Amino acid sequence: MSAGTISQAAYDRIGGVMTRALTGLSPEQLRTQPAGPESNPIGWMAFHLSRGHDANFSNLLGQETAWVAERWYERFGVPADRSSGNGDSLDDVRAFDPIDAETMLGYWEAARARSRALLDSLTDADLDKPTPPRPGSAMEETVKATIARSTSDTFQHIGQIAYVRGLVDKHGWYGA
Repeated sequence: MSAGTISQAAYDRIGGVMTRALTGLSPEQLRTQPAGPESNPIGWMAFHLSRGHDANFSNLLGQETAWVAERWYERFGVPADRSSGNGDSLDDVRAFDPIDAETMLGYWEAARARSRALLDSLTDADLDKPTPPRPGSAMEETVKATIARSTSDTFQHIGQIAYVRGLVDKHGWYGA
């Protein structure tokens, strides 16, 4: 079993939940803040999850993000240097336009292609190598720690997305 096999299976499962959670939602539902005006809408959370995934794995690959290289920022109508959402104010969150579910899922798939490429090439010896520095970040960690952090964040956010889908549909927990 390769070093990336378990992570591949986890991210494939996350992709399935993302597809089920976003499919069929209208742009208005993607913008809905079901727990009130200070809560995160499902579209922003899907963007944040995908953007973070893209940033982490593109960095590990030593490549420009799919966000920039594939011009996803243009599809969302925002500048190329739009952050992943870390540190967004409530106004930033409310202003984010998820466009539609298909665009959100397309960007997730572009980000997932980055993790798939990295994990397919990963060896056990790679795990303890230092992660390449990221612009604007002083964080130092190993490849293993970056993958673990990204996996933890991604699982946390996909659970939130599934839960919020249930709130948006008014049918409770959407299920993972």
